[in-house]
Amino acid sequence: MAKQKAEDIRNVVFMGHGGSGKTTVVDEILHAAGANSRIGSVKEGTSLADTSDDEIDGKASIDLHLLHCTYQGKLFHLLDTPGRTDFIGQTVAALRGVETALIHVDGYTGIQVNTRKSWKMAREEGKAVAFVITKVDMENVDLPKLVKSIQENFGKCCVPFNLPDSTGAGLSKVVSVLNPPAGVSDFVKGYREPLIEAIVESDEELMMRYLEGEDVSAEVGTHIGAAIKGGNLVPILCYGQKGSVGVKEILDTVVAYFPSCASVKSLPVVRKVTNEAGESSTEIVMVDVEPNTFVAQVIRTVIDEHKGRMAVMRVFSGSSVAGAAFTNASRGRGGKFGKLFKFFGTKQEEVDSVSAGDIFAAAKIEELTTGETVTDGTWKEPLRPIQFPMAMVALAIKPKSRADESRISQVLQRYMAEDPTFRFEMDGQTKEMVVYGMSELHLNILLQRMARRQNVHVDTKLPRISYRETITRAVSDYHRHKKQSGGSGEFAEVHFRMNPYRGKEELFNFVDALRGDNVRRQFVPSVEKGCRTMCETGVLTGSPVIWVEVEFFDGKDHPVDGKDMAFQKAARECFKKCFLQAGPTLLEPTVNLEVSIPPEFAGDISQYLNSHRGRIQGMDHQGEEQIVRALIPLAEVQTFSSDLRAMTQGQGSYSLEFASYDQVPAHVQQQVIAAYAKEAHGEEE
Repeated sequence: MAKQKAEDIRNVVFMGHGGSGKTTVVDEILHAAGANSRIGSVKEGTSLADTSDDEIDGKASIDLHLLHCTYQGKLFHLLDTPGRTDFIGQTVAALRGVETALIHVDGYTGIQVNTRKSWKMAREEGKAVAFVITKVDMENVDLPKLVKSIQENFGKCCVPFNLPDSTGAGLSKVVSVLNPPAGVSDFVKGYREPLIEAIVESDEELMMRYLEGEDVSAEVGTHIGAAIKGGNLVPILCYGQKGSVGVKEILDTVVAYFPSCASVKSLPVVRKVTNEAGESSTEIVMVDVEPNTFVAQVIRTVIDEHKGRMAVMRVFSGSSVAGAAFTNASRGRGGKFGKLFKFFGTKQEEVDSVSAGDIFAAAKIEELTTGETVTDGTWKEPLRPIQFPMAMVALAIKPKSRADESRISQVLQRYMAEDPTFRFEMDGQTKEMVVYGMSELHLNILLQRMARRQNVHVDTKLPRISYRETITRAVSDYHRHKKQSGGSGEFAEVHFRMNPYRGKEELFNFVDALRGDNVRRQFVPSVEKGCRTMCETGVLTGSPVIWVEVEFFDGKDHPVDGKDMAFQKAARECFKKCFLQAGPTLLEPTVNLEVSIPPEFAGDISQYLNSHRGRIQGMDHQGEEQIVRALIPLAEVQTFSSDLRAMTQGQGSYSLEFASYDQVPAHVQQQVIAAYAKEAHGEEE
């Protein structure tokens, strides 16, 4: 592959709601640019982007796909993303590697959930944006209504750049709005002036002349690029699949007006700062980059069956070659590149070198993870990390066989490396293996892949809630442990005062209040160890004990039978006695829930939260969205992802953050204790 200068490279992400035609447009572009002899088809399973079995079967993208082509001497890196919000992590990663975002809108169904999310993410990342209205060759497409809807949702900066000569089956071409041919409809002519107004806003002198009534139409063409880059203009482009109408116009527009990779002059880095009080923190600052300094960022990790772990990177400046040394600026470690590749769907094309603007993969790089910064060593600071959304939907999984059990951890590690929105952990309290993802669909597809590709099968269920146990009043009691079975015996007696305790850091406080010589000092640590053991194992439900203080104030010893283990046993039993008398109660984890929804669903959400023991903390507006904040028990939101989707027709989103532990209502506590007793009895049998 011939090398390209940064100014001749266009990196473009294809975004939008599922079914809006992103992958179809990618296939059309590849054919128009001569990268494929025939147009790939999602419907027929021949797309160059959607290549995995589950994508072909479901006719929808699941992964981020990287392809490239050359058009009019420009190298295009095309990043095709999934349209379902379940796989939004792939889109987040893709945005870091591009300058241009093409947001696709289905001409028939219009603006949908992921249209709004795509717009928000692209704008937050500072990308140049265009809307691509697809399927304008379908019958009953109301283009004026759709354009108006786009402007109402995303601003008057969104203006048609080209429009079809007609909609439906009669569509044959798209025409320029700025320079329309003779005889075009009033519909096309009507957008020319708004387009000129959006362009002139990018230049103050030009805008003043325009406002004074001067005809500047001959000059605006040279300001289109600046208007797009500055966000004053968001072109609306049109595409009809039949006859590939509008495909070359999309390419021509990106070539002529959208930023090249040479536009990168400075990069956002994470810098440590110290305030006047000596407290340190981090902030994001823009730092100029020297053109010859090699700086890249890992935007994706791929585990290839033959080449092993591959780090997919975007080069922001400088160049490197296969076999070159590199520095991981995020961790301060060195490494060495092996072979370098470029992805073209499932194909991997080996390259000798990479430079600014390139998106490439380095094979067998075990020490690099998604989001990390790779440099030549002269650039020391890590780039701004990629902020992936927090995985909030959890499933407990259990391997179906011993063979599955022996391999599952390794396989899950692989999926976690490839997808930063997926994670797994062993719950220390419940002893369950728990996987976390963006939705039930996200987790189900990953587990289905695990079964099909790695032959590892699991059973799933909702995870147990990690409760805590505590007390509500102070008590005092003692316990004597005595064991005599011939020979040396065991003896220990301990006296405790147990109190509720709310220390700033410690969840359990042990107080040595022992006076005199009733108990030898050497056994005080044994007594504390016995208490801490009970804090770990719990009394009511096997849950950890927190917010308790034990004061060891008296006891009895024996010169021969007094032993370490005897005092541990006595301490455990005395702890249990005191705990059961001290108004024991269960605590459950509560979370701060923030829900973002269209305003029309606010009533339904409020009713749901109130009926699920939630306490609404506040409601306000953020742009077009209604934000509802509530404190709610974690046990009540285990199925919230699917419930929210059903209540809002897929238009809601939410985030969770641990808040605290709150007392469980008496009737719920009884159910939890009964379930624990039943399970414990079953295990004994």
